[in-house]
Amino acid sequence: MTPLPPDRCVDILGVRFPRWQAEEALAWLLSRLSQQEPTGVCFPDMSTLNLAARRPSFRALLQRRVYTLNDGAGLAWAARRQGRPFPDNLNGTDLCPRLLAAVPAGTRVYLLGGRPGVAERAAGVLASRYPHLALVGHHHGYLGEAEEDAVVRELRRQRPQIVLVAMGNPLQVEFIDRHMGDPALRGTLWLAVGGLLDYYGGGLRRAPQWMRRARLEWLHLVLHQPHKARRYLLGIPQFLLRCLWAGLRGTHQAPPTPEALGTALPGPGLADKTKT
Repeated sequence: MTPLPPDRCVDILGVRFPRWQAEEALAWLLSRLSQQEPTGVCFPDMSTLNLAARRPSFRALLQRRVYTLNDGAGLAWAARRQGRPFPDNLNGTDLCPRLLAAVPAGTRVYLLGGRPGVAERAAGVLASRYPHLALVGHHHGYLGEAEEDAVVRELRRQRPQIVLVAMGNPLQVEFIDRHMGDPALRGTLWLAVGGLLDYYGGGLRRAPQWMRRARLEWLHLVLHQPHKARRYLLGIPQFLLRCLWAGLRGTHQAPPTPEALGTALPGPGLADKTKT
């Protein structure tokens, strides 16, 4: 992997993001899948970076163990303030379905997360929508130690090429970190997808297009999931203040350690295709 040039990425609160169009991100995900290298991907939004600011151990995982793609209006604002705007919003809710539609026939996919029954229902919907996929298993996301061991044994038997991990943060990234290096799962693409399975199997509906275009999908979530109100109504001003303070102090920069996955983002072959 070749690090991206500085002008093709942006650091926000210590986490590095590529400045990609959606087509570039999709092409890169497909290339990682074809290369059969273990890869973890997370789609941090404002609330994820707030959590990372409070939990240095979680921020370290975002810096060194997974690739990060930008999600949401908060990150878009922070990137614009640094003069490095994102060409596209690379949220997993839009990008993952495009990936599933584009993968080769027979690609093995495992669903992990959500309340009991959600992953099973989501598997049925995905099997109907993407009949070229091989849905090889599913499990809810409420795992004790024994259940996690059983899930990992199942993953080793099924050898999925893609695992959608829908547990919320930091749990989903911590799960990926624990198992991404498993020799029996070498070549797996691990995607930390948050509430994605709820859109397929949990009755959750996407915000209408006008709200998405206005970057108000967070408001739709708050209206339909009131338990998330604190995350956004308090989290938005916290994120803005953190970014303003980091800009004044010059502390947005991600660690420059060469082994950090966050600094070894793929390029320049894909990156050079962006229209600027």
